[in-house]
Amino acid sequence: MFQLDTGSNGATGPFLAWSARGTQDGSVGQRRFFLRDGSVKTEYDAAKGFVLDIEGMKTGWQKSEGVAGVAPEWKWNASVSQMMPQPGDDFKKGFSIRCAIGGGEAATWEQAGAAVWDCLTDLAPKLSQQPAKGQLPMVRLIDARAVQFKRGSTVVPVLEIVKWVDRPDCLKEGAAAGIAVQPAAPAPAPVAAPAPVAAAIDDADF
Repeated sequence: MFQLDTGSNGATGPFLAWSARGTQDGSVGQRRFFLRDGSVKTEYDAAKGFVLDIEGMKTGWQKSEGVAGVAPEWKWNASVSQMMPQPGDDFKKGFSIRCAIGGGEAATWEQAGAAVWDCLTDLAPKLSQQPAKGQLPMVRLIDARAVQFKRGSTVVPVLEIVKWVDRPDCLKEGAAAGIAVQPAAPAPAPVAAPAPVAAAIDDADF
């Protein structure tokens, strides 16, 4: 069964993310999920529900310089059931998880910070109730709660599990997704053909 230690890069786009106060470029409003594909950001209606691949999830620590175009540094835990000590003061708890977002499409929710980590922490007890291996939670956004710290504040997305579902095709890999994993049978040896007659070459051939 699923276990998560909350601590008491190779991700595939597009990327799902939570915006507590809206993006700086104004393309996404506050308290919204959005999809980022390259430089394009589109608000995503998380109230309709999306599926979390908790069996493939990674947790760890992220350090970001906040510079556009510079990927953050991640230190991944060996297992989601055990959180490593914080590697430095500039590192924040985070996670990477593939999600089925509807329409046969998948996205990667890879994010760090108090808002999303608190969201995962709140959801963890219910995730531990996974009915069987291979069953994944379909969650939806039902609320957002403001959290005040000694310095600053944030807004935490509140997710609820709607139901447990079989793994969607878009979250399958290899043979389970219908992808051949064995080498194909060798093709028959080609039969030698007579040399072709030389023909004029047109510019369209290049």
